[in-house]
Amino acid sequence: MTKNALIIYAALAALLSCSHAYRMFQSRIPNGDRVPNPCQQGDIWVGLGHQSPAGADAINPFGLDFKAASFSWTIDLCRKDSDGDGITNGQELGDPDCVWKVGAAPARTTGLSHPGICPLDSATCKNSWTVCPKAFSCPAFEEPGVFVRNFTLKPTPVPATETTYVCQAFELNNTASPVHLIGSRPIIDNKNVMHHMIMYACSVKPEQTLFDNPRQCLMGHRNCTQMMNLWAYGLEGECINSNAGFRIGGDGFRYGVLQLHWNNPARHSGYTDASGFALYFTQNLRPSDLGTVMYGEGNLVLPPRQPLISVNHTCPSVCTNRYHTETRYITGVGIYMHTNGIRGRISLWRNETLVRDIWPLQEYSYNSPKVIFLNQTVEYQPGDELKTECYFTTLKNDRTVFSGAAKNDEMCLSFLWLYPNKARVPASERLTQCMAIAAINLCWVASNIVPHVERDCNITSMRSGEMPNRVMSEMAANNCFARTGCDPACRNYLNFTLWPLNACYDPTRSRQMAEAMALGMVPSSNHETIARTLYGQRFCEQEINLLNAPAPTKLIEALPAAPILQKGGLTSEHLLIIIVVCSCLGFVLFLALLTYLSIRLNHRS
Repeated sequence: MTKNALIIYAALAALLSCSHAYRMFQSRIPNGDRVPNPCQQGDIWVGLGHQSPAGADAINPFGLDFKAASFSWTIDLCRKDSDGDGITNGQELGDPDCVWKVGAAPARTTGLSHPGICPLDSATCKNSWTVCPKAFSCPAFEEPGVFVRNFTLKPTPVPATETTYVCQAFELNNTASPVHLIGSRPIIDNKNVMHHMIMYACSVKPEQTLFDNPRQCLMGHRNCTQMMNLWAYGLEGECINSNAGFRIGGDGFRYGVLQLHWNNPARHSGYTDASGFALYFTQNLRPSDLGTVMYGEGNLVLPPRQPLISVNHTCPSVCTNRYHTETRYITGVGIYMHTNGIRGRISLWRNETLVRDIWPLQEYSYNSPKVIFLNQTVEYQPGDELKTECYFTTLKNDRTVFSGAAKNDEMCLSFLWLYPNKARVPASERLTQCMAIAAINLCWVASNIVPHVERDCNITSMRSGEMPNRVMSEMAANNCFARTGCDPACRNYLNFTLWPLNACYDPTRSRQMAEAMALGMVPSSNHETIARTLYGQRFCEQEINLLNAPAPTKLIEALPAAPILQKGGLTSEHLLIIIVVCSCLGFVLFLALLTYLSIRLNHRS
């Protein structure tokens, strides 16, 4: 697997990764899996706390009360009348005496009604809608020249483990003339374990063994990085904008890999699954090819017990000017965070002026992910900037939260569906992702456009060695490499010269950029110089912070002296180890190194 593929798989496989929680929540409510659908006789309202039967959208009144009760069936929740229909939640769910406990049989299992939806024609309803949700439909599926093919996993045993990713390869279309993929419907075989699934397009044919039998795939497969179709609870199908489609067969994508994520928290050993997609193709090619692009910041360091932390990423105009040779049109948008995420926004900017919010600032719930398919496309011109804003709270965390794919880690990602995608152009000439590591946009690095300046940090000068060499000389002249603590000359140099005038080193602005570059985002010949300049500040940084803060003088006087170095001084190995230990980047900086190497490899190829 290539390094770029690793990033894409980790992110896209995480997209919509929370929806299986609905099955878990059902078990915490009496008759949670039996609540009738008042909009469709004989059906079950699976997403009990949501405004659509499948869930994964806005929360209904009962869902809000259930969340306020910490997702537990309490006496107070049982006695409430969430939907205002004059009947308590307990009465509607078969627990009129409010005595039910998790795992026990409810007092009754018939005569149930929905505690979050009162009769739809009642004037006392608290519902925000007045009609039943519309079922998914796509008129294009009925047009002449459209055909459907099913791509489902061969019946496969589900391991008795909580989380499993499994993949199988398919030949999507082998005709000489291409067709357009215009939509999909899910084929769900085992609802007990299906978490989400994605169909990826492959740039080259996968190995034959992946066609023959499914296998565990660790969230993805190399050379298959173009996400085409996705499903999670709440999505009944996809209907692609009528102006575009994914180019399949001929000179387009011929092969695909279906990835399924199974969630088996009970570790049941008797399950099998054969889920997949029904994909709809048309022989009548649409005007443009469709594609997806991922945006976001890969370096998250969220301190614990904070009420609000904001993380912003901007895909710069340099990247869209370089890779967008014509106006593109956005058809869909999504944002993704983990459990600390509370709000998000995606906006389009032109010449430093807001064009419009594509994803207006709104509440975000890890348990209710959404993808918005726009009724009207949005112009995305060369030189435009796309800004992603993620807002987090860590009040319930006792540790620092870092970037990562695990549920307890965090992400700040956004996704666009847009056209034209120019599927026949090499991936190196298309903007397939605009990701940053410590605010260094990798698309700018790959473009080789100079000067590269982001957040006032001159990345070009740092990578060439010009800046760190100059800073090291200045630090040496000011005794910043003294072995007996923080020299006053160094303290003054850092406090009044280096940090105010150089964003790359300023600890309150962009120094994480320098730390990232010290660990692999610059030529190896410059690693030691950047590492030494960063380490040379450590002796004085804490003292300067205390001097600048309204702290008692005694505390400053009590600071221990810096350790005296052993004979022989610091070697380059010691310096790099210290930087690694002192920095808070952890996994993200390792990811930065992988990404940089990937860019170098792609550039050479």
